[in-house]
Amino acid sequence: MTRPTTRLTDRWVLITGAGHGLGRALAGAFADAGSRIIVTDSDRSGIDMTTEWLSRRGNAVIGLEMDVTCPESIERARREVMTRAGAVDVLVNNAGIVRGGLFTDVPVDEHLATFEVNTHGPIRVTHAFLPVVLGSPVAHLVNIVSASALIGLPGASTYAASKWAVLGFTESLREELRHSGHRHASVTAVCPSYISTGLFSGVRPPRFTRLLTPAEVARQVVRAVLAGRPNLMLPRAVSLIPLSRALLPIRWSQKLGDWTGIHTGMADWLGHNRAEQPTGRNHDGSTDETFGRLERVDSTEPAVTTGS
Repeated sequence: MTRPTTRLTDRWVLITGAGHGLGRALAGAFADAGSRIIVTDSDRSGIDMTTEWLSRRGNAVIGLEMDVTCPESIERARREVMTRAGAVDVLVNNAGIVRGGLFTDVPVDEHLATFEVNTHGPIRVTHAFLPVVLGSPVAHLVNIVSASALIGLPGASTYAASKWAVLGFTESLREELRHSGHRHASVTAVCPSYISTGLFSGVRPPRFTRLLTPAEVARQVVRAVLAGRPNLMLPRAVSLIPLSRALLPIRWSQKLGDWTGIHTGMADWLGHNRAEQPTGRNHDGSTDETFGRLERVDSTEPAVTTGS
């Protein structure tokens, strides 16, 4: 395997939703591998915090406002990236929102907004930047998906559905690139379970799993990019979900989901009781199994927690 110091050194990595939480941790992890970072988010204050943190560490960084729901914003960011960096070697689609509650209790506009950010966002951003990425010898696309793309998530039905769609998009694009002659390009789907942010007050991780930290997920993502892995499931127990669903009758699979707590893990979640609700549209959160009215999953790296 190529050494990390060779593979990613001085390569430009663009991360969406990098103003907060996992996105900020990803920025730090790729910077640790020698990459130059393009921080994008719709939250200017989050962008400034991440870029200032990286600059203090001596890392090369560019910060740009980009709303993944707005084609004009994406195009402006693309033009600025090409002017200031001239390349994107690795694209990480991380931005996302979490909305939830029982399906009929949540306004339909909120369900649709979940798809607008979590599904349409990665498609828009990839469509704009993929031609640039494919021009790199280390071309790599990373989509931060979710373990909920592998199994239903009661209380967050459209969040799970948005992630199922992103997983299908990721796998289809991987094969499309392979068959169209872009064999130098790699595509990785990242499917983590619960991540330890303040929004998870009261949450019960499924049996045989634990809460992940943004920092450890970010480090694993960088390792997956270096190894060219097509899929990254965290923790390892998540990789058993597709196997159990394939081998077990649906009733047994349901019972297993109940027994492990996959279907009931959010029952005592307290995040939705918070008095303050973030109002930003394009924030990190796409990897976390939470639900609540437009919650932003922000476990900030390093050692600071904001908004969750």
